[in-house]
Amino acid sequence: MTNRWQLTEGVKEKFLPIVQGFINKLEASNPDEEENLLEVDLSGTELNPFTLQELLESLGYKKGDADTNGWEMDFWIPMNKEGFKTLSVDGTGMIFALYLREKE
Repeated sequence: MTNRWQLTEGVKEKFLPIVQGFINKLEASNPDEEENLLEVDLSGTELNPFTLQELLESLGYKKGDADTNGWEMDFWIPMNKEGFKTLSVDGTGMIFALYLREKE
């Protein structure tokens, strides 16, 4: 059985290239040319909001003040790194959705 409470080395090895690729694409993007915010859908993976946050922290990001909307179980966790665009770990517990997005 998979341990979903910890960021295991196997999960980190699997998702680090995906997350790093997203960050590289985001940093290379030109906001004037992009109509939509960039995102990667991590729903249904071995990641959860906490382990995704841990993965980003291993890349030098720091967690900002998280926000939720209560009973609908939506969440937004900003992740900041000096010199880089701000990321947002977003999702909802109702349908187990998890996204890594460019912060608006």
